This record gives sequence, C-alpha cells and structure tokens, in this order.
Amino acid sequence: MRYEASHLNFRRILSDELRSKLRAIAKACPIGTVLTDNRHFEEWMVDFVYTSAKIEGNTYDRVDTDNLLRLGITAGSKRYSDAKMIVNLREAFSLVMQSDAKTELNEDYLCELHKVLMTELLPPSQQGLVRTEAVTIGASSYRPLSSPIRLKEELKALFAENEKYTDPFERAIHLHCNLAYLQFFHDGNKRSARLMQTAALVQSGISPLFFKDILIDQYQRATVSYYETGNYELYVNFFTKNYTIVAAQMLGEEEVEFATRIQNASCSKGPAGPG
Repeated sequence: MRYEASHLNFRRILSDELRSKLRAIAKACPIGTVLTDNRHFEEWMVDFVYTSAKIEGNTYDRVDTDNLLRLGITAGSKRYSDAKMIVNLREAFSLVMQSDAKTELNEDYLCELHKVLMTELLPPSQQGLVRTEAVTIGASSYRPLSSPIRLKEELKALFAENEKYTDPFERAIHLHCNLAYLQFFHDGNKRSARLMQTAALVQSGISPLFFKDILIDQYQRATVSYYETGNYELYVNFFTKNYTIVAAQMLGEEEVEFATRIQNASCSKGPAGPG
C-alpha cells in the first residue's frame, strides 16, 4: 500500500457535536489547572512519558519511570537506551509545554524536537534530518515514501495544509496523524507526532492529551487505520475517549458522571461554527 498525498489535504476532521464536546472538556479542565499544580503536573508528565515510551516497546514500568524521572535511579536490569528514551521524552515534553501563541509549529520546530527526542538513540547524522533509507511499518501493509526529496516536499505540504485549520483540536489531530503517516525521520516519528499534537494544543491555551496506557492498543489500531485508509474516525474516537478519561481524573470525578455533565454542557451551547 503506497503513500497517498491526499491524506495530508485540509478537510473536516470533527463533527460539530465532537468539536463542542472537546471544547467543553477543555473549558472544564483549563490548562492553568495543569500548569499551576506542580505535584499533579509531575504525575501527569510521568504518565505521558511512561505511556509514550511503552507505545514504543520500552521495558520500564510506571514505577521504574517514576524513579528515573524524579530520583534519577535507573532500573539495573534494563537497557540504557530505554532509560535514555524516557529522559529524552521528558525533555521534549518540557519543551512543548512552553509553547504559546508565538511558537511557530513548522519544519524547524519539528526537527529541533526530534533532536531532543533522539539524542544518543540515533547517530547525529539522523537527528532532526530527513531519512535517506526506506522504512517499513509493523502490522501494516503501508509503505512510506523512500525519496528524501519527496519527503521534504510532502512535509512542506503538510505544514501548509495544517495552517488552514482554525480549530486547535483539528489542527493537533491533523499534525499527529500525518506526521506519523509521512515517517519523515529514520525513527522517532510517532513520538514526534504525539509531541507536536501536544504543542498544537498548548499553543492554543488548551490542556494537552495525556495518553493513558489502558488505551495503547486503541491508539495503535487507530494510527494504523489512518495509514491504510486516510480516515480520521478511529483516531478521533481514541482522542475523545482518552481526553474525557484524563479530564475526569484531573477533576476527581467519575468518568461516566463527568461525560454526562460535558454532554449536557456541549449540547446546551448548540453546534460550533466551521473551522
């Protein structure tokens, strides 16, 4: 299954109903809640790093990850590369959480972010630079582009299309799915995509998506589905479910009760306008 440039094109990603729901969640759990409570922020940061690393096959569990990030204690029986991946993810996460309205999410930003993520995990000649070799995707028949020239052209097209979005959730989801799809770098593409998604939300003053490990399988299936179909539906479903779960936990509410409250709040406002 070959690369389809049309995947990158600007198109509607969220229904009015889902857009209103996500906005209602963001309003109920504003980013200030995340940033001003240092103790809880550290917990969510560890969760983000742990889950993101686990998606990549990292062998550190949640306790190992917490000990490494808070205390600098490595797990003696684990690979050095696993510890380095976790530390790099923390540094990259800290970087994107500083995004604001003046931050330009472009090729330069992406490549600098990739350098942070892949320090000591890839040779310097592959950090923040377009790959020059073909790659394959596990559990998928999709085969990404292999030409560095085409990859550079398509990355420019991706960012140009992304600028057309005015809704921050659609912009974030478009960035994630299509950066993962393009596979611009030799390795670390999904990590970069998840953090660019985070940056797009934080830049707009919206709480980011803190990934939950119980939804890793759903995330992976949704990402592969996008590779093969160009359809955002499964990823949007994953994103909405994960966003709801995390917001409820941050506010100390039961998920079902929180979801009902958000549904009522979003319905009372009517449909969101186009964007």
